[in-house]
Amino acid sequence: MKTFLTFIIIPIWSIIAFTQKHDYIWILGHNGGTNIDFNTLPPEIYFADRPTEMDVTNASISDSSGALLFYTNGCNIYDKNDEIMENGQDINPGTVHNDFCIEPYIAYTAIRGAMALPQKGNIYNLFHLGMKRVTNPQYDVFPNKLYYSKVDMSVNDGKVVEKNKLIIEDTLQGGDLSAVKHANELDWWVFIPKRYSNKYFKVLVTNNGEMIVSEQIIGDSSVIGSAGGSQDVFSPDGKLYARYVPKQGTLLFDFDRETGELSNYRHIPDPGDSTSGGGIAISPNSRYLYVSTETKFYQYDLQSSDINASRVLLAEYDGTVSPFATIFYKCQLAPDCKIYCNCKSSCNVLHVVNYPDEPGLACDFVQHGVQLATSNALSLPNFPNYRLGSGQPVCTPTAAGEVSAAVGIKVWPNPASDGVTVSLGEAVHAPMVWSLHDQLGRVVRRAVLSAGQQEVAVSVEGLAAGLYFWQLESEGRQLGNGKLIIAK
Repeated sequence: MKTFLTFIIIPIWSIIAFTQKHDYIWILGHNGGTNIDFNTLPPEIYFADRPTEMDVTNASISDSSGALLFYTNGCNIYDKNDEIMENGQDINPGTVHNDFCIEPYIAYTAIRGAMALPQKGNIYNLFHLGMKRVTNPQYDVFPNKLYYSKVDMSVNDGKVVEKNKLIIEDTLQGGDLSAVKHANELDWWVFIPKRYSNKYFKVLVTNNGEMIVSEQIIGDSSVIGSAGGSQDVFSPDGKLYARYVPKQGTLLFDFDRETGELSNYRHIPDPGDSTSGGGIAISPNSRYLYVSTETKFYQYDLQSSDINASRVLLAEYDGTVSPFATIFYKCQLAPDCKIYCNCKSSCNVLHVVNYPDEPGLACDFVQHGVQLATSNALSLPNFPNYRLGSGQPVCTPTAAGEVSAAVGIKVWPNPASDGVTVSLGEAVHAPMVWSLHDQLGRVVRRAVLSAGQQEVAVSVEGLAAGLYFWQLESEGRQLGNGKLIIAK
């Protein structure tokens, strides 16, 4: 299996009929990869073999039992059997498609460049970004067309009944394609900003399949976006729209789901350490904003009277390579109420915010906290909150301490001075790793409990007094976590 260059996630999280859970399994990697199955808590992570080549463009959707319906890599639309769906070949036509959608390697280049939304009946709308390449005055590749293709799942394993229908043609912002439910809970708003501009294109997608385009100019015209390293997101409650733009900061707006209008523009300045890319996410309770700047990871309180002053540095890149640098990139809220962030370069881990509804360091951001079976880079699932207005929670959390109690883990004494003992209720049947993290998320101590072992002693000599965070993992799953105070 290939483990080089850039890898994609095809997100396929399941749907439970009336709750609209379209998002319970993630699939990562070339020629197969890692499945993350959120039908269980904690999610099951395992290798799955798929022949389809993938890269940064992806979208997918599943049925009410969590079974895959279709997905795309920006080149073709594939059915659940990994075959090109009837009439699903050659989406996003043009020279970039011709150059990159070539077997055996496919590398389509629109980051977060596709999204699937349900319509009434068995119809699904797939939105996807076509790309343009220019060479004068310098080489550049960017989205210039927003298309939709319509899939009818009542025909065999699905049929593309409309394809490459042009909605918008302009210079568009790579990395920023998002959607939120209309106030009537049936229609959708699809947003994409114009590149290097404070203009926002909006598509009202009705439940009958109409596409009504409008635009709005709002905000500071001097804060106009980046070449493609930005990310946008609607809050889970649909009341806010936010964009993180590297080197420029976060653009925050109130949003009216009835009219589609943005208002109350606020600019949260960049912390001053961003490079060419980054990511953004908002907690399930819509209160806390998370921003990655590649080398640092921050939390902001959206209910603070001074949002910028509420900034908390959660972690600084610790230098880990696995197999390449695990710097922070795009982020996505998952069905288990955690926020997962990928690497900008190819790596076989994800970073995770375990309790994003908690303030400050209590949110428990863990660098490279999730081990994958294969490598991935640049792309994470691009899902809206399908459950908005359904009466169902946006996600199902695993409460802090709940898993710890299940395995009977105890870390004592607490506070500690020279060392601690990590004890389990019974001897383990598979190796487990206990790690201690400082307030920047860096691993400062690590111990392994081998099969048949029930406890292990860990020295904390040499560590400064203060608050630390621990977690217990086995085979890529987090089994417990907590806090430890070191007192000298």
